[in-house]
Amino acid sequence: MPTPATPRLKELVSRLPQPQHQLVGRSVTKLALPDNVVCFQRRTADELNRPRRGRALHHRFVMICALRTAATVCVDDRTIRLRAGQGLLVFPFQFHHYDEPAGETISWLFVTFEFSEAEELSALRYQPFELTPPLRSLAAELVEAYETERTAADLPVLLLAVFLARLRRIKFAVPAVSSTATLQSGLMLRVNQLAQRSTKPPGIRDIARALGISLSHLRARFRASCGVSIGRHLRHLRLEQACGHLRLGPQRVSEIAELCGFTSIYSFSRAFRVAYGVSPLAYRHSGRAAPGVRRPRRRG
Repeated sequence: MPTPATPRLKELVSRLPQPQHQLVGRSVTKLALPDNVVCFQRRTADELNRPRRGRALHHRFVMICALRTAATVCVDDRTIRLRAGQGLLVFPFQFHHYDEPAGETISWLFVTFEFSEAEELSALRYQPFELTPPLRSLAAELVEAYETERTAADLPVLLLAVFLARLRRIKFAVPAVSSTATLQSGLMLRVNQLAQRSTKPPGIRDIARALGISLSHLRARFRASCGVSIGRHLRHLRLEQACGHLRLGPQRVSEIAELCGFTSIYSFSRAFRVAYGVSPLAYRHSGRAAPGVRRPRRRG
Protein backbone atom coordinates (compact mmCIF):
# COMPACT_ATOMS: atom_id res chain seq x y z
CA MET A 1 0.00 0.00 0.00
CA PRO A 2 1.49 3.41 -0.91
CA THR A 3 2.68 5.52 1.99
CA PRO A 4 0.75 8.79 2.28
CA ALA A 5 2.74 12.00 1.75
CA THR A 6 3.81 13.78 4.92
CA PRO A 7 2.10 17.10 5.74
CA ARG A 8 5.37 18.93 5.12
CA LEU A 9 5.71 17.47 1.62
CA LYS A 10 2.05 18.20 0.82
CA GLU A 11 2.53 21.81 1.90
CA LEU A 12 5.65 22.24 -0.23
CA VAL A 13 4.03 20.64 -3.28
CA SER A 14 0.99 22.90 -2.96
CA ARG A 15 3.26 25.95 -3.31
CA LEU A 16 4.90 24.81 -6.54
CA PRO A 17 4.01 27.02 -9.54
CA GLN A 18 3.11 25.73 -12.96
CA PRO A 19 6.17 25.86 -15.23
CA GLN A 20 6.04 28.16 -18.24
CA HIS A 21 8.05 25.62 -20.24
CA GLN A 22 7.84 22.04 -19.03
CA LEU A 23 10.99 21.02 -20.92
CA VAL A 24 13.15 23.93 -19.76
CA GLY A 25 14.35 23.57 -16.20
CA ARG A 26 17.30 24.43 -13.96
CA SER A 27 20.74 23.27 -15.05
CA VAL A 28 23.93 22.77 -13.12
CA THR A 29 26.40 25.53 -14.00
CA LYS A 30 29.24 24.36 -11.78
CA LEU A 31 29.53 21.25 -9.66
CA ALA A 32 32.61 20.51 -7.56
CA LEU A 33 32.53 17.25 -5.66
CA PRO A 34 34.59 16.14 -2.65
CA ASP A 35 36.95 13.25 -3.21
CA ASN A 36 38.79 10.57 -1.23
CA VAL A 37 36.23 10.53 1.58
CA VAL A 38 37.11 8.78 4.85
CA CYS A 39 34.70 8.38 7.79
CA PHE A 40 35.77 7.29 11.26
CA GLN A 41 34.86 7.78 14.91
CA ARG A 42 36.49 8.65 18.20
CA ARG A 43 35.00 7.11 21.34
CA THR A 44 37.34 8.28 24.09
CA ALA A 45 38.96 11.62 24.84
CA ASP A 46 42.35 9.89 24.77
CA GLU A 47 41.82 9.09 21.07
CA LEU A 48 41.29 12.68 20.02
CA ASN A 49 44.91 13.80 19.93
CA ARG A 50 46.26 11.26 17.48
CA PRO A 51 48.96 11.21 16.26
CA ARG A 52 50.97 12.04 19.35
CA ARG A 53 53.72 13.99 17.60
CA GLY A 54 52.48 17.55 17.91
CA ARG A 55 49.35 18.98 16.41
CA ALA A 56 47.80 17.46 13.29
CA LEU A 57 48.40 19.13 9.94
CA HIS A 58 47.56 17.76 6.51
CA HIS A 59 46.25 18.69 3.09
CA ARG A 60 42.70 17.40 3.66
CA PHE A 61 39.52 18.90 5.06
CA VAL A 62 38.43 17.52 8.43
CA MET A 63 34.74 17.75 9.33
CA ILE A 64 34.10 17.13 13.02
CA CYS A 65 30.64 16.25 14.35
CA ALA A 66 30.51 16.18 18.16
CA LEU A 67 27.55 13.88 18.75
CA ARG A 68 28.24 13.52 22.48
CA THR A 69 30.58 15.35 24.88
CA ALA A 70 31.98 18.86 24.43
CA ALA A 71 35.65 19.69 23.95
CA THR A 72 37.87 22.58 22.95
CA VAL A 73 39.25 22.42 19.42
CA CYS A 74 42.43 24.45 18.94
CA VAL A 75 42.77 25.49 15.29
CA ASP A 76 45.91 27.45 14.40
CA ASP A 77 45.90 30.31 16.91
CA ARG A 78 42.26 29.99 18.00
CA THR A 79 40.35 28.01 20.59
CA ILE A 80 36.82 26.95 19.72
CA ARG A 81 34.54 25.35 22.28
CA LEU A 82 32.63 22.65 20.43
CA ARG A 83 29.49 21.63 22.28
CA ALA A 84 27.72 18.30 21.89
CA GLY A 85 25.43 18.64 18.91
CA GLN A 86 27.79 20.96 17.00
CA GLY A 87 30.17 20.49 14.11
CA LEU A 88 33.29 22.22 12.79
CA LEU A 89 35.16 22.20 9.50
CA VAL A 90 38.97 22.30 9.70
CA PHE A 91 40.62 23.43 6.48
CA PRO A 92 43.73 22.00 4.81
CA PHE A 93 47.08 23.04 6.33
CA GLN A 94 45.51 24.18 9.60
CA PHE A 95 47.14 22.91 12.77
CA HIS A 96 44.54 21.44 15.10
CA HIS A 97 44.38 19.54 18.36
CA TYR A 98 41.90 19.02 21.19
CA ASP A 99 41.76 20.11 24.79
CA GLU A 100 39.50 20.05 27.86
CA PRO A 101 36.99 17.33 26.94
CA ALA A 102 33.93 17.40 29.18
CA GLY A 103 34.18 13.66 29.76
CA GLU A 104 36.33 10.65 28.99
CA THR A 105 33.64 8.90 26.93
CA ILE A 106 32.77 10.71 23.72
CA SER A 107 31.04 10.07 20.40
CA TRP A 108 32.56 12.14 17.62
CA LEU A 109 32.21 11.54 13.89
CA PHE A 110 35.11 12.57 11.64
CA VAL A 111 34.77 12.93 7.87
CA THR A 112 37.99 13.80 6.06
CA PHE A 113 38.07 14.59 2.35
CA GLU A 114 39.75 16.50 -0.45
CA PHE A 115 37.97 19.35 -2.23
CA SER A 116 39.33 21.42 -5.10
CA GLU A 117 37.09 24.47 -4.52
CA ALA A 118 38.12 25.43 -0.99
CA GLU A 119 37.03 29.05 -1.51
CA GLU A 120 33.40 27.91 -1.68
CA LEU A 121 33.65 26.86 1.97
CA SER A 122 35.60 29.89 3.24
CA ALA A 123 32.67 31.24 5.32
CA LEU A 124 32.88 28.10 7.48
CA ARG A 125 36.45 28.72 8.61
CA TYR A 126 36.60 28.74 12.45
CA GLN A 127 32.76 28.64 12.59
CA PRO A 128 30.99 25.95 14.67
CA PHE A 129 27.62 24.95 13.21
CA GLU A 130 24.59 23.30 14.76
CA LEU A 131 23.87 19.72 13.81
CA THR A 132 20.23 20.35 12.99
CA PRO A 133 17.86 17.42 12.37
CA PRO A 134 18.30 17.71 8.56
CA LEU A 135 22.10 17.69 8.94
CA ARG A 136 21.98 14.77 11.38
CA SER A 137 19.81 12.86 8.94
CA LEU A 138 22.25 13.55 6.11
CA ALA A 139 25.19 12.52 8.30
CA ALA A 140 23.43 9.25 9.14
CA GLU A 141 22.82 8.56 5.45
CA LEU A 142 26.46 9.38 4.68
CA VAL A 143 27.80 6.97 7.32
CA GLU A 144 25.37 4.25 6.27
CA ALA A 145 26.36 4.65 2.61
CA TYR A 146 30.05 4.67 3.56
CA GLU A 147 29.60 1.39 5.42
CA THR A 148 27.46 -0.36 2.79
CA GLU A 149 28.79 1.02 -0.51
CA ARG A 150 32.29 -0.39 -0.11
CA THR A 151 32.91 -1.01 -3.80
CA ALA A 152 31.53 2.32 -5.09
CA ALA A 153 32.10 5.78 -3.62
CA ASP A 154 29.44 7.63 -5.62
CA LEU A 155 26.72 7.75 -2.98
CA PRO A 156 28.92 8.82 -0.01
CA VAL A 157 30.52 11.52 -2.18
CA LEU A 158 27.15 12.84 -3.34
CA LEU A 159 25.73 12.83 0.20
CA LEU A 160 28.78 14.70 1.49
CA ALA A 161 28.37 17.21 -1.36
CA VAL A 162 24.77 17.81 -0.26
CA PHE A 163 25.91 18.17 3.36
CA LEU A 164 28.48 20.81 2.35
CA ALA A 165 25.89 22.60 0.22
CA ARG A 166 23.64 22.80 3.29
CA LEU A 167 26.52 24.20 5.35
CA ARG A 168 27.20 26.91 2.75
CA ARG A 169 23.65 28.19 3.26
CA ILE A 170 24.23 28.91 6.96
CA LYS A 171 24.37 32.63 7.82
CA PHE A 172 26.86 33.33 10.60
CA ALA A 173 26.09 36.55 12.46
CA VAL A 174 29.35 37.11 14.32
CA PRO A 175 32.50 35.01 14.68
CA ALA A 176 31.92 32.63 17.58
CA VAL A 177 35.63 32.24 18.25
CA SER A 178 37.77 33.08 21.22
CA SER A 179 41.55 33.23 21.20
CA THR A 180 43.62 32.44 24.27
CA ALA A 181 46.86 33.23 22.50
CA THR A 182 46.43 35.50 19.51
CA LEU A 183 49.63 34.13 18.04
CA GLN A 184 50.93 37.57 17.25
CA SER A 185 47.75 38.53 15.33
CA GLY A 186 47.48 35.19 13.59
CA LEU A 187 51.10 34.78 12.58
CA MET A 188 50.81 31.09 11.72
CA LEU A 189 47.64 31.69 9.73
CA ARG A 190 49.29 34.46 7.72
CA VAL A 191 52.39 32.35 7.08
CA ASN A 192 50.19 29.46 5.90
CA GLN A 193 48.23 31.76 3.60
CA LEU A 194 51.38 33.18 2.05
CA ALA A 195 52.76 29.69 1.52
CA GLN A 196 49.58 28.40 -0.10
CA ARG A 197 48.95 31.41 -2.36
CA SER A 198 52.40 31.30 -3.96
CA THR A 199 52.90 29.23 -7.09
CA LYS A 200 56.48 28.70 -5.92
CA PRO A 201 57.06 27.86 -2.23
CA PRO A 202 58.27 31.10 -0.61
CA GLY A 203 61.44 31.23 1.43
CA ILE A 204 61.65 32.60 4.95
CA ARG A 205 63.07 35.88 3.63
CA ASP A 206 60.14 36.23 1.22
CA ILE A 207 57.66 35.74 4.07
CA ALA A 208 59.45 38.19 6.35
CA ARG A 209 59.42 40.77 3.54
CA ALA A 210 55.69 40.21 2.88
CA LEU A 211 54.91 40.61 6.61
CA GLY A 212 57.10 43.71 6.92
CA ILE A 213 59.31 42.36 9.70
CA SER A 214 62.95 41.35 9.90
CA LEU A 215 64.08 37.78 9.31
CA SER A 216 65.36 37.34 12.86
CA HIS A 217 62.18 38.81 14.33
CA LEU A 218 60.04 36.41 12.26
CA ARG A 219 62.10 33.41 13.38
CA ALA A 220 61.87 34.39 17.05
CA ARG A 221 58.16 35.23 16.98
CA PHE A 222 57.22 32.08 15.13
CA ARG A 223 59.15 29.76 17.45
CA ALA A 224 57.81 31.51 20.55
CA SER A 225 54.21 31.37 19.29
CA CYS A 226 54.12 27.98 17.59
CA GLY A 227 56.75 25.93 19.42
CA VAL A 228 58.50 24.97 16.19
CA SER A 229 60.93 26.72 13.88
CA ILE A 230 59.43 28.37 10.82
CA GLY A 231 61.87 26.43 8.63
CA ARG A 232 60.53 23.09 9.83
CA HIS A 233 56.97 24.37 9.53
CA LEU A 234 57.47 25.39 5.88
CA ARG A 235 59.12 22.06 5.14
CA HIS A 236 56.12 20.31 6.68
CA LEU A 237 53.77 22.36 4.50
CA ARG A 238 55.74 21.47 1.38
CA LEU A 239 55.55 17.76 2.21
CA GLU A 240 51.81 17.95 2.81
CA GLN A 241 51.33 19.83 -0.46
CA ALA A 242 53.30 17.06 -2.14
CA CYS A 243 50.87 14.52 -0.66
CA GLY A 244 48.00 16.35 -2.33
CA HIS A 245 49.77 16.39 -5.71
CA LEU A 246 50.63 12.71 -5.42
CA ARG A 247 47.03 11.85 -4.65
CA LEU A 248 45.27 14.07 -7.18
CA GLY A 249 47.77 15.38 -9.71
CA PRO A 250 49.07 13.84 -12.93
CA GLN A 251 52.64 15.14 -12.48
CA ARG A 252 55.64 12.86 -12.24
CA VAL A 253 57.37 12.57 -8.87
CA SER A 254 60.30 14.64 -10.15
CA GLU A 255 57.90 17.41 -11.22
CA ILE A 256 56.18 17.36 -7.83
CA ALA A 257 59.54 17.62 -6.10
CA GLU A 258 60.37 20.75 -8.09
CA LEU A 259 56.85 22.16 -7.69
CA CYS A 260 57.08 21.83 -3.89
CA GLY A 261 60.47 23.54 -3.66
CA PHE A 262 62.88 20.61 -3.27
CA THR A 263 66.26 20.91 -4.96
CA SER A 264 66.24 17.35 -6.34
CA ILE A 265 64.10 14.24 -6.48
CA TYR A 266 66.61 12.55 -4.18
CA SER A 267 66.25 15.13 -1.40
CA PHE A 268 62.48 15.05 -1.84
CA SER A 269 62.29 11.25 -1.69
CA ARG A 270 64.55 11.14 1.36
CA ALA A 271 62.54 13.79 3.23
CA PHE A 272 59.25 12.13 2.27
CA ARG A 273 60.38 8.70 3.45
CA VAL A 274 61.68 10.08 6.75
CA ALA A 275 58.39 11.92 7.34
CA TYR A 276 55.88 9.27 6.23
CA GLY A 277 57.76 5.98 6.26
CA VAL A 278 57.12 5.28 2.55
CA SER A 279 58.47 6.55 -0.75
CA PRO A 280 56.47 9.14 -2.76
CA LEU A 281 55.74 6.52 -5.41
CA ALA A 282 54.50 4.01 -2.85
CA TYR A 283 52.27 6.70 -1.33
CA ARG A 284 50.78 7.44 -4.76
CA HIS A 285 50.14 3.76 -5.46
CA SER A 286 48.51 3.25 -2.07
CA GLY A 287 45.77 5.73 -3.01
CA ARG A 288 45.92 7.28 0.42
CA ALA A 289 48.16 6.99 3.45
CA ALA A 290 47.53 3.73 5.24
CA PRO A 291 46.74 3.76 8.99
CA GLY A 292 50.28 2.63 9.76
CA VAL A 293 51.95 5.42 7.79
CA ARG A 294 53.63 7.88 10.11
CA ARG A 295 52.74 11.52 10.20
CA PRO A 296 55.67 13.92 9.80
CA ARG A 297 57.86 14.38 12.83
CA ARG A 298 57.64 17.87 14.26
CA ARG A 299 60.64 18.69 16.43
CA GLY A 300 61.58 22.21 17.35
